[in-house]
Amino acid sequence: MITMRFDFRDLFQTNRLALSFQRLWIQFLGLLFGYGAYVVLTYAGLLLAGQHLDVLWPRYGLLPCAFGFSAPWYSTILFGVALFIAVFAWMISGTAVSRAVYMNMKGNVFYTWKEAFRFALKNKSGSVIFTPLTIAIIAVLTGAGGFVVGWLSKITSYVGDFGISLFVIVWFMATLFIVFVLLALVVSLFLTPSVLATTDDDAFEGIFQSFSILWSQPIRFIIYEIVIFIFAILGFGILAFIAKRTWLLMTSILTLGMGSEYADLSYYASYLLQNWIYPAVAWSKVLFQSITSQLFFTRDFVFVSVPGHIHIAAHLFAVSLVVIGGFIFSYPLAIFHTGNTISFLILKKIKDDDNLLERKDREEDDEEEMEEMSTAEPPKEVKKAPAKKKPAPKKTAAKKKATPAKKTKTTKK
Repeated sequence: MITMRFDFRDLFQTNRLALSFQRLWIQFLGLLFGYGAYVVLTYAGLLLAGQHLDVLWPRYGLLPCAFGFSAPWYSTILFGVALFIAVFAWMISGTAVSRAVYMNMKGNVFYTWKEAFRFALKNKSGSVIFTPLTIAIIAVLTGAGGFVVGWLSKITSYVGDFGISLFVIVWFMATLFIVFVLLALVVSLFLTPSVLATTDDDAFEGIFQSFSILWSQPIRFIIYEIVIFIFAILGFGILAFIAKRTWLLMTSILTLGMGSEYADLSYYASYLLQNWIYPAVAWSKVLFQSITSQLFFTRDFVFVSVPGHIHIAAHLFAVSLVVIGGFIFSYPLAIFHTGNTISFLILKKIKDDDNLLERKDREEDDEEEMEEMSTAEPPKEVKKAPAKKKPAPKKTAAKKKATPAKKTKTTKK
């Protein structure tokens, strides 16, 4: 079990704990499922809205966006479903990453990614959505109550004006409560996966902890999130820098072996990848070019004519580069969830004096029971001695002769 100081110094373990193939794989699978569903459904909604794929693909590639388009209601529903699936995958994968980190911090280094996903999907798939959803419903219902009050006041102008004026403090406090609930919604989006992963509890615990941390530890929460964000940016930048140096070294080595054929293959694959993620290329030019060129594309690639087999191989090459980029982008996301897990453990200890690393939850108890049942020796069977056979009854004659009674002698006195 990792020893914690339960202050900001524990956050410096975030990048090390997140840099694990297990955590990166969990985060990559969640990213692949959620992002893949978002791309497919967003493009489907745009096509149903009357847009053309030959126009959309060069503009967006693998990074489609539905904003800025007038779409019918069924396309809007598809956009909403796409966002919901993306958020759901984000929360589920975050819960699995937090669970894996939590078990690793407790000393269970054999906890697998399958167990983490099983925990998140089987036990927490409903709670991870209902926690922020319930808080959002509270805010909406409170706002709807204020709207009804305003509408009723509009019917009777004089009574309504005086009623609103007399109860301004009440309306102000109600609106302040809405602001507080919305802030709790933000906290829940950050911490719900970590809360469910470390407490092994339900949505009520996630709602309670969101309001409790916002009320009792708001400054620490904000500071910790800023530190985690800085760690995520630094981790992403360092890993991307190393990945690009690795790419350049690999290109140099393979070019020495294959010559111009590999140069054509690599160039055309880079051209395809740049077109597929063109919005990201445009965004990178807005930032500091001297920094982004060390992590991203250095120059623009143009179309070149290549033989047919290189054309097919370049597409496979570009898909592999997308997978590598997905793993690199998974690292800052894993840092985010790992940091929030450590942050919640610290805040829980400070406000409730409860060290969750020392507590066994239901999953651990179930595993121990299963191990005890599997290792327990079956009860030995007691062999009973064979019962003695009763002797068969002897056959008797149907009629027996009566035996004469013996005569007894009497003595005379």
